[in-house]
Amino acid sequence: MTPFQAVDALLIAPFRVLPNPEAGFYFGVCVLALGSAALGWASKALVAHAHRVRRTREDGEAKRRSELSFQALKMNNKDAYLAQNHLAQEHYGNALALSAGRGAALLWPGMIVLAWLSWRFEGVSMPYLWDSAGTVSVFLPPYIAALWALSRLDPKPTNPYAP
Repeated sequence: MTPFQAVDALLIAPFRVLPNPEAGFYFGVCVLALGSAALGWASKALVAHAHRVRRTREDGEAKRRSELSFQALKMNNKDAYLAQNHLAQEHYGNALALSAGRGAALLWPGMIVLAWLSWRFEGVSMPYLWDSAGTVSVFLPPYIAALWALSRLDPKPTNPYAP
């Protein structure tokens, strides 16, 4: 058995739990949506942990450079203002890129499952939906609901700028 066949067997298992094919299909989609959302949150937590020191440094530097640029502006030093503002924007952009990495870590499992669903159920009409409905229209609502539900369980992040 190849690794692809093993993954395929693992992913198709929830679809075969219920005896009714339509119910089994929707149950399998919901299980995969919840599983991929949970894996995404775990990946996001790992990336956030790995980037924690750098993110704190970039956020701190962006705030510091921004404050320096405002001080230079108050003293009517345009060159110092522009230099500090440029550095603040650079650090803010770095922090934003780190944030995008966390977002990508959150979404990659769902996109892989969606690709597998599209491959596995290609040409199959979705039960109880219109003829042109595909796996995207079946998978996205429970996936988004699972991401939202898991976000409600996650404790609120602390504000690094709070005193």
